[in-house]
Amino acid sequence: MRITWTDYLRYKASLRGFDLPTIENIVRYSSERYFDAVTGRRIAIGRCNSKLIFC
Repeated sequence: MRITWTDYLRYKASLRGFDLPTIENIVRYSSERYFDAVTGRRIAIGRCNSKLIFC
């Protein structure tokens, strides 16, 4: 799987103090995954430091 980060995601991640390798690990390997019925998208949940991240 190839992940392409948008400029906006990079910007928001830097604003919130997240690093992209941590977000990539959450997207790739999170054991906690859900399906958003409204948007039709899959969601992975993980932690970055003490913050909970929904990707």
